[in-house]
Amino acid sequence: MGFDDIKKAVGEGASAACKMAGDIANKTKIKFALANLQDDVDELYEKLGKLHYEAVAFGADTGARESAIINKIDSIMADMEILKAEVGTFPKRGKLCPRCGKTVPKSSSFCPFCGKEI
Repeated sequence: MGFDDIKKAVGEGASAACKMAGDIANKTKIKFALANLQDDVDELYEKLGKLHYEAVAFGADTGARESAIINKIDSIMADMEILKAEVGTFPKRGKLCPRCGKTVPKSSSFCPFCGKEI
């Protein structure tokens, strides 16, 4: 194995590591956004509960306000589903191929995508 081969292998490994680090950072950002959205939904549920209490206890007409909150909850839930689907696109645990950067099973000796020895 010559110097050029070593240089190429190191470059491929560094590229794969950078891709993995970027994926982890993006996945963390999405999970943080999901947690924030869930907090928003929880607050809206609380508001909805208070409005419903007012309607039952005092006979207040809260229908329009309740509908607005329900619509907001539905909208946030739809956004959360999109983010959850995006999280699912990140590679599962395993080894990264130093050549193509794809995730391969931990037990693999060769990359099933490009044939590189792991």
